[in-house]
Formats: sequence, structure tokens, C-alpha cells
Amino acid sequence: MKISMLTLGCKVNQYEADEIARMLRKRGHEVSTNLEPSDVFILSTCAVTNEAERKSRQMIAKLEKISPNAKIIVCGCASQNDASKFVNKPNVTLVLGTAGKNWIPDLIEKTGNYVVDPAFDYEYFEENNEREKVKSKRTRAYVKVQDGCNNYCSYCLIPYIRGRSRSRDLESIVVEVFRLAKTHHEIVLTGINISDWGKDLGMDLGVLLSSLSTINARIRLSSFEMNVITPDLIKIMTNMPNFCDHFHLSMQSACDKTLKAMNRHYTVAEFKKKVEMLRQAFPRCAITTDLIIGFPEETDEDFAETLKNVQEIGFADMHLFPYSIRKGTVASDMVQVDGETVKKRVIEMTALRNKMKQDFLSKEHGMIYEVLFEQEKDGYVVGHARNFTKVYVKNELAKPNTLAMVRMGKPYQDGVLGDFLKVCEDD
Repeated sequence: MKISMLTLGCKVNQYEADEIARMLRKRGHEVSTNLEPSDVFILSTCAVTNEAERKSRQMIAKLEKISPNAKIIVCGCASQNDASKFVNKPNVTLVLGTAGKNWIPDLIEKTGNYVVDPAFDYEYFEENNEREKVKSKRTRAYVKVQDGCNNYCSYCLIPYIRGRSRSRDLESIVVEVFRLAKTHHEIVLTGINISDWGKDLGMDLGVLLSSLSTINARIRLSSFEMNVITPDLIKIMTNMPNFCDHFHLSMQSACDKTLKAMNRHYTVAEFKKKVEMLRQAFPRCAITTDLIIGFPEETDEDFAETLKNVQEIGFADMHLFPYSIRKGTVASDMVQVDGETVKKRVIEMTALRNKMKQDFLSKEHGMIYEVLFEQEKDGYVVGHARNFTKVYVKNELAKPNTLAMVRMGKPYQDGVLGDFLKVCEDD
């Protein structure tokens, strides 16, 4: 059977979709990740914003046009949030939520609504027992180590959709990472809130990182919270020869009043202190963040404070999100900022983001980094340094899925031009 996997949203969604694809291939199905004519489409949806949910619903109509007779299976956060938006769609035969995605290979011929309450998944980390028998086809491998969230930020639906925070077993993670390190130069640890990893196991993130310090592959953390950063954790990270010094810390606002309204549990001063600690330990690290623009009741003065503090911190890059109302959250009942004001603030913050990024890239000039090359694009081979600086190189020895030492040059597009020095020898 020809099956196409389409995935919207975060790296956790992508990891889970990859697991489903591997299980289906093991059962003899032909599986593609491209939007192309198929017998079955499996759509993994996102609900982090209203726009993400809208795109998830729009994708159904697109799939119907490509293959009018194909079955469509929907799973993920948008269907968990409101299954009724999908169950009556033409060609949609099966609907699941965030839990039970691994059931899909066994349910592929079934019909109906299999969305279960998130409480179903509160007590354990849902494992795929076939994982160790398959290989990732990606240059950079992702490993899901945690699911769910206990933070209940006032703007976010994810705790209600994904359930409570729960950690994957340490041994299971180590086994998968060691296996993937045989064919990949970099492993990215991902989850809904990886900062919480180990709390339900009597451990912490430092234990996990220490367990991966001898693996012959770069170890990168996805987005995590500043509260987890301590001198002990920094010491563990600095002692890891394979650690990637890129820290994506979700700040969301740089105004104390707004942070309190978001239920974020830290102040701007505390955030700045953690950034200083990281930069002292990793002088050339990249610190990136997420910001929500136009949060309810954010005044012009509040936004000006965020602009000022963001500039003082000097992020290497920022992901900017206009506030999106999520029905059922505390913030949805607050006084909303008008759309035109939000648009103007996004433009202003985008200009600052672009300036800070160029400043960061300009300071990279002349630095020599280890780069993992990942793809060929427009005559260049493109990869990332450990601090996630994007590097463009023209050299016949620079091939995808290879590591090389590269001297950073001038800014180019969304990264820098690089001067290829030598291929790194495998240990």
C-alpha cells in the first residue's frame, strides 16, 4: 500500500511521525514523506496557534484533490483539541489524538474516532518497542525523551492536549542514542518540555546528559526553560566533549508584568543572569529564544520594555509569534490587543531580530568551527556549526553527512560563508 506521511508542527510531531513511518515500512508498506498521490494519507496535526489548526484543516482538502479516493488518517494536537473538526470530513476514515499514535499501523484498515482523554497518557511515556530495529534516514537524528507539560502557561493549550509531564526511561534513551550515533554525527534531544526530564524518575537533565557524554556524536538540546540552568548543569555540559553550545531558551516576553500574566515563573533579571552564566561558560555560544508579540493587556510601555531588554540580551536569533487566542486558556478571557497594534509590534521586533542576528554573524568572522554538512543548495553545501550557525561552503570535499573544520567568513543569506579547511577524522 502506498502511504504518504504529512507532518505539521514541532520536532516532537516529526519524531512521532518518523516512528509511525518505520513501523509501516516494516509491515511492507511503501511510505513517503512527500505530498503525492497515495492510497492512504496520515496527517499529523498541530494546535499551538489558531493558524496551525487552520492549516491542519486546510490540508485535508488538499489531500482530497491529490487523491480523491485515498483514505485520510488524522492524528496529533489539532485532532486531540477538537476531533469534531475532522471526523466528518470527506475521506477521513480514522482520527486519533496525541496518545496512541503507535496504534496506527494496526488500525490502518479501521474507521472511527480513537481520540482518548489526555489522562490516558498521564502515567507513562508511550514507547515504540520496534524502535531499536529501524534506522533514521535524516542527517541529524531526533530522539524524543519527554512528553507533556506541567507549566500551564496562561496562553497555552499543550498541557491539556499532551497531558502531564512524563519522562522516557533513561536506559531506553541511551540505547537509541548509541544506535543512532553509528550512522549520525548529531543527535537532538527533543520533547514538549525537556527541562522536566527525570523529575518523575528521581533524576534530572544533568543525569541524562552525563549518560550521553561518551557517545561518538554531537548532542544538541532542543528548546528548554531557563529555570533548569544551574552551576551543576553547566559544569556537566562544559565537560561533555560532544555537547553543542546552542541554547534555545523560551523567554516569551522581556517584561516582568507580562511574564507574570503569562504564568512564566521568572523575572527578566533572573533570565539575564542565566544568560550571563551560559556565556561565561561558553563564550561563543548562540542563545536564541521565542517571543509572543501582542499578549493580552500588553501596553505600549510593556512592549517598549521588552524591546529594551531583548536588545540588552542580544539574542543570536528569535522566533516571533503574534499572540494567538487559544479558547479555554486563561489568556483567552483577558483584554486583547488590537490586530493593527500587534502587526506594528511584530514589524518593529522583526527589525531588531534581524539586526541582532547580523551582529552575531558578523562576530563569527574568522572563527574556526566543526560543521556538520547536511544538504546541497544553490551550488553550496550547507551545514551547521555546534552553536547552530548556518554555514555555506563551496568545496567538493564538503558533502552531506560529513563533519569538517571550517573558518567562518562574512554573513551570507541566513548564515555565513565558510572557508573549508579539512574533513574531521572519525574517532
